[in-house]
Amino acid sequence: MTNESSARSPEEASLALRVASMPWSFTQCYPLSSIDFIREARRRGFDLDHKVLRELYRIGLLVPLVAIRARRVSPQLVPGNTAPTYLGGHRKALRDACASGRAQDLSTVPYKAGLKFETKTHEPFWWNGLLYSWFQLNSLYEFRSILARCTVYRGNASRIVRFPVPSTSISESALRLHRIAVMAVALEARYFPVLDSERIHLVGDSMEQWRQYVRDFDAGEMSSTLDYSAKEARDDAEFLLNSAHSIDPLGSSWADLVRRSPRDSWNSLKDSALLAMDLRQTAEILLRYYEDLSSLGHAAPLPDFNQKLVWDPLVDRLSSRRGTLDQRLMHLGISPHPRVVLALEGHSEAIHAPRVWKKLGLPDLPELVRFLNLGGTSRDLQKVAALAAAPLVGARQQSGEPLWWMIKPPTCFMVAADPENNFAPTKIDKTRQNILKEIKATLTAQGAEANDSDLETLVNIRTWSQSCYEFTHFTDEELADGIRAVHQTCNDWSRDELVAALAFWRSNGVDIHRVWTSGRWDSALGSTDGQWDHPVSKTELNEALWPTLEAKIERALADSDVTVPEIATLLVDAYHKAQRFRYGSFVLRGAKGNELV
Repeated sequence: MTNESSARSPEEASLALRVASMPWSFTQCYPLSSIDFIREARRRGFDLDHKVLRELYRIGLLVPLVAIRARRVSPQLVPGNTAPTYLGGHRKALRDACASGRAQDLSTVPYKAGLKFETKTHEPFWWNGLLYSWFQLNSLYEFRSILARCTVYRGNASRIVRFPVPSTSISESALRLHRIAVMAVALEARYFPVLDSERIHLVGDSMEQWRQYVRDFDAGEMSSTLDYSAKEARDDAEFLLNSAHSIDPLGSSWADLVRRSPRDSWNSLKDSALLAMDLRQTAEILLRYYEDLSSLGHAAPLPDFNQKLVWDPLVDRLSSRRGTLDQRLMHLGISPHPRVVLALEGHSEAIHAPRVWKKLGLPDLPELVRFLNLGGTSRDLQKVAALAAAPLVGARQQSGEPLWWMIKPPTCFMVAADPENNFAPTKIDKTRQNILKEIKATLTAQGAEANDSDLETLVNIRTWSQSCYEFTHFTDEELADGIRAVHQTCNDWSRDELVAALAFWRSNGVDIHRVWTSGRWDSALGSTDGQWDHPVSKTELNEALWPTLEAKIERALADSDVTVPEIATLLVDAYHKAQRFRYGSFVLRGAKGNELV
């Protein structure tokens, strides 16, 4: 790409023109007009205009890939019958120009002062005939030092833009980047649609047409056509990845998340972050080409750097996955997995807990604490607890004491229940051990054996201080008023009779529902007088009791001498436990370790 080179004859076709005439070239990334290139450059933080483009062309740093001329200047290059039918953007004009010999590779001819880089806005159908490749946007970073030293002169009619003479190294980079852009145009249709790891992103033609093109694609034949070896492709890819790594303002951790996201989402990036993704996309195309050549025996397989701690350009490729998505989110402190799953026994707690949480001013972050309604104390919690709290582990540390890297943050399984059935004082330890046994079995299935003390921190079982949630948080008088507010007859009991019945069942250490399922104690009969005609709705009862509980919490917040309701204490403890596991990466120690760190 020099200004001193002599013009080629119309019988000679440069590589750029042969690539431009290939049937599938420019089908995924359409050629850019000068105004398109200016717009895309501005999205990447470079304020270009047509005068800057002209000057970059004059000094040989950024030459349009193809110019469409009015007369024949090159051989007639017909794409053949395999050309796709859908031709968007300027693709049809380019194909017609190649077929009629009116396409010119400006990098092979001396500087043409008469080329029109500007556009005529008052003539909407006029076009200057200059086409860039989307891959030429990669050049902008390498020329940033030149662009920053722009000098503007005011001429007689308009301003004149001048840049300093580029150094030898910058000129060599320009040649390399121009060549990379040509190669990427030739390869884009094969590899660009599959840069997303989970879906094909095809522009234009039908899927079957593209699949047939892929079946017919021969990387070895393409290498001969382009005179582009696997080694050159890898070297160019690493050159681009190094540039991306140096300019990406997101840093390695956030950039890793962007690389994992769907390609469509990258459109919201701008400036250096967007340009870094451009560089990675081009590099990934070259590396996929390298891998195909490697499968044909033209090169050694690429090394796997994903399991190593050292940085290498290949770590930054789009398909690189160092750890799982959960691990990356955990490292950044934004994992969606809850740090505490708080299992509450029944509807009463499930109604009040979210309201108490909000009343305490705790943040509404489900990734910290997530509530679970058990639906009773007789449920078998082993499977549920293991699903919630069993650690997911990845690779084991290769040396030293047994240690496994965790894939997601630790989750503590907390339970708050009435002291009955599986949570009765005589059974609660067995319930806890059964849960831990199930968690250990889940770890064993992953090939890990954890320290018992680590797992102990992941299971926390609590019971209310009295026989049920309602008796723990409300007096007999408060409960009586709540029942009278939601039940029409109260079985014709007076308030005093209802308070006495509540006190009786409280003293017997049973659930509040015995009031309406068994009745009150009749000393004359020596038994209870039977259930009510219809029961009390616990949902309605706890709705009625909420103002009372809310007032108790407000008093406790205002006066440190006031006893804090147990459910409030429970939620604060759950919040603090969640905070312990909120940020950072974690490892699970083996049988010889001491604690989760």
